[in-house]
Amino acid sequence: MEGTLDNVFGQGAEISGASEVAANAEKKEKIQKMKASLKETLSTDSSFTAKLHTLSQSIKVVHTLGYGKGGNIVVDKKASSDGNRVLKATSAICGYRLENIGDTPIEYTTEEFKQDETGKFVGTIVTKTWAPGTTIDLTRQYTTMLCSIPEISFTLANGKIVASSRKTNKKNASIKDELASYYFSFEKNGEDGPQVNDDEVKLSVDDANGKVKNEFVTTFGYLNNPKEGRVRGAKGPKFSTQDMAANYIQKLLKEQGSI
Repeated sequence: MEGTLDNVFGQGAEISGASEVAANAEKKEKIQKMKASLKETLSTDSSFTAKLHTLSQSIKVVHTLGYGKGGNIVVDKKASSDGNRVLKATSAICGYRLENIGDTPIEYTTEEFKQDETGKFVGTIVTKTWAPGTTIDLTRQYTTMLCSIPEISFTLANGKIVASSRKTNKKNASIKDELASYYFSFEKNGEDGPQVNDDEVKLSVDDANGKVKNEFVTTFGYLNNPKEGRVRGAKGPKFSTQDMAANYIQKLLKEQGSI
């Protein structure tokens, strides 16, 4: 069981020194909590095992959805050659387009955005039914929520949902941060298999000006809102090196009674 739970976390993070010790301790603590949670579920829900993965083969990711001009670094396959790996910036994955390839309608939760009277995009949480043979767009947060149900249990027809250990192992992470940290990884079928950042796989939710395209506004409209940064106080006067040096000399002169 421990090996399986270890695989829930993303691989390849490089941490060293004290940070590695702290990260490993937090990871072990989280795995213990996950084990305890599963044990509790098995003891309280007699139908859990029967439900497990019954919808996993009914769902596949058909496109990853990217936003912005940066956020990820990938290998530029066209510019790279043997012994010369060239990297390039690519958009951050903000969600997924999923297809119901089964024969059962699936209920899911998402957030739909509309502009209010001030022009800000405000979300409303809704529950919808996903019909067989259709696709839906979900943010990473709501993809995690959907795929965490026992019937899917983070296993899809063409891949799995895993978590970024750098984010999910932080004790102060919010539930939203936790949900958004999970990501989809295609089932490995050799070196020629699809990758989440491939041009033919990833769709851009925004246009050249950084505005979310109309077809994606309902799901990703919040990305059009101004970034909420820290509120800064009024700026005080600036002091140069000469100001500090002159003030220091004045202090010395006063201490010696010269002025």
